[in-house]
Amino acid sequence: MKLLKRPLPALFLLSALPFLQACGGDGSAEKKFSVRFSPQVGTQPLSCAASYPNIGKTGTTIELLEFKMYVRDVTLVRANGEKHALKLDQDGTWQRDAIALLDFEDGTGTCDTGSPETRLEVVGRAPDFNDYTGLEFKVGLPEEQNHLDGATAPAPLNAPGMWWSWKGGYKFVRLEVRSTKNATWFFHLGASGCTGSTAEGYTCASTNQSTVALSGFDPEANQVVLDLAALYAGSDLDHSVDFKTDNIAGCMSSISDPECAALFSQVGLAADGSPRDVPASFIRVR
Repeated sequence: MKLLKRPLPALFLLSALPFLQACGGDGSAEKKFSVRFSPQVGTQPLSCAASYPNIGKTGTTIELLEFKMYVRDVTLVRANGEKHALKLDQDGTWQRDAIALLDFEDGTGTCDTGSPETRLEVVGRAPDFNDYTGLEFKVGLPEEQNHLDGATAPAPLNAPGMWWSWKGGYKFVRLEVRSTKNATWFFHLGASGCTGSTAEGYTCASTNQSTVALSGFDPEANQVVLDLAALYAGSDLDHSVDFKTDNIAGCMSSISDPECAALFSQVGLAADGSPRDVPASFIRVR
């Protein structure tokens, strides 16, 4: 028996039109996006169970101890330059307002931190366009939230080890590794030269915050690489502290610390903490 092909009723087509438009990636509806981060050492995944040779100016071997960071204002960029900030899921643990905490160590192996939970993505909603080709985000916290009491602040601003003091504020990046000659080599990025009080507020000589802008980023296909081999390329992780010109193995964000300049340059900061372009090396698209 031959079936007759009949045209669909006009009423059906009209009722289906909004659904078809919403699925077309034309921005008429919102969609959940996940911006994924991939911590690496060169092309190898970063792990608490591995060691990585030939790192930095001396070719030392490193092992991961700790790696967390705060990002905010995560924004997708269309091919025409139009920007759409993610409306972050307010999950009560990793994300609040426009702030997200990333956690790259799982508490095993050399990362004996007692915190096995990890977080490698920022999740939120944005208009459903199919031509997102770029990504922007800031490393750090808004100044008005940088001087809260980490002991009483809501998540994710209560993360253990990510807070210096009211005066110093938060550690935007907390990265610690073991090298051949240093039991701990620090990179703690945060505001520096801060003065003030809880009652009167705080001011900082340098907020040490940068904006990362990445091209060639499709949220459906790409990830943000954080490459420790590139970050440490200009650093001597076997440097011996002399307690005269240098008081710590690594960088605690003081602009007078000789170890900070090379690290600052990789996160989009000049030696004095002012913003500059972020090179596509430590932070890049894969």
